[in-house]
Amino acid sequence: MKNSPTGPWPFVHLLAALVLVLAAPLGRAATTTGTLNVSAVVSDYCELGTSSVSLNLGSYTPAADSSQSTVIQVRCTLGTSYNVGLGLGTYVSGSTRRLRHATDNTVYMNYELYQSDGTTVWQAPGQAGVVSGTGTGLSQNLTVVGKIPSAQWSVKQGNYSDSVVITVTFP
Repeated sequence: MKNSPTGPWPFVHLLAALVLVLAAPLGRAATTTGTLNVSAVVSDYCELGTSSVSLNLGSYTPAADSSQSTVIQVRCTLGTSYNVGLGLGTYVSGSTRRLRHATDNTVYMNYELYQSDGTTVWQAPGQAGVVSGTGTGLSQNLTVVGKIPSAQWSVKQGNYSDSVVITVTFP
């Protein structure tokens, strides 16, 4: 190899740079680690399976009580305590639940809503006769029994209805 007029140094520098580049680890980067702390808060929560439940008390004759049942579904987070109350209805008189005639708004028929045993009156929120439970994370079926008492002879033929508010209270 001939020396250039400036000596062998430019070639040596080039060769040294090439060796350094080839000797450097390819694709390796420095790393460091840390921790991402993830958290959430689950609040007590309940919901109704549906916002509208129907209870058809069937055909009534004054000679005997009329009784039918339906189910309200409540779903709450695990461990959530809840109370379900049923309002007194749109056509209440005092504390008596009443159905109103469809075309004659002066005619009413008394009825009552009971818990699943058919004898304990299902009351409005804040009263002793609400249904209580604890959430399981699954839908829970609560049976409502509706009864029209016999001997209501002053009712007239036709359709009757009422609307009752379902209230689920939880912490």
